[in-house]
Amino acid sequence: MLDFLKRNTFTLLYTFFLGLMPLLVSSSVSYWVITHEHEIQNFTLQNWTIVFIFACFTMAFALTPTTFIALLSGYFLGWQAFIPVAITYWIASFLGYKTAQMIDGGHFIRIISEKPKVKQILDNLQKDEFKIILLARLSPVLPFAVTNVLFSFSGTKLRNFLSAGFLGMLPRTILSIWIGTQAQEIKRLIEHPSEGNISKFLILGLISMSILGLGYFVKRAIKV
Repeated sequence: MLDFLKRNTFTLLYTFFLGLMPLLVSSSVSYWVITHEHEIQNFTLQNWTIVFIFACFTMAFALTPTTFIALLSGYFLGWQAFIPVAITYWIASFLGYKTAQMIDGGHFIRIISEKPKVKQILDNLQKDEFKIILLARLSPVLPFAVTNVLFSFSGTKLRNFLSAGFLGMLPRTILSIWIGTQAQEIKRLIEHPSEGNISKFLILGLISMSILGLGYFVKRAIKV
């Protein structure tokens, strides 16, 4: 175990960084958005284009959570936000995957594959790769940037990662934008993003589907 940690120190630290950063940065962004709501309401198409380009990088490198971006976009733009948010998610996924791939270079998967049992489990999981990616993206609580890294490190095919990931993100994207459109105040939206019985029920439903589905495929991979 210690040998594994030593050989993957940078990889593991990078993954930890991606899990922690959204909580720190989003609080600062939230304060700025609350204090500049009026100016944001008057943003032009050019302003929003810059915002979404910037968001590609902030989401890819875990500076802002994806749900946070969708909520704010829904609040300020309504359903017009759907296409730019969806494109932004897709680009951020690509950037996160490729960055992790360059950092790790296949080192992580080679090390864990040295153990025959682990390699067998990974090979079994790869047979259901598309479904696993889709289920992982369904859950609003699984960190977007961290899953980018984990799928990249595990040797997931880029085509499956982007297509299944995009489909998996659609339900939570639609839900987040809808919640944003229903909000009366930006401050309340940021502080209580899942307020309302319907939204809570839908969020719990997505989380449950994700956990149960992933549990099923992991259990099957271990048994085979």
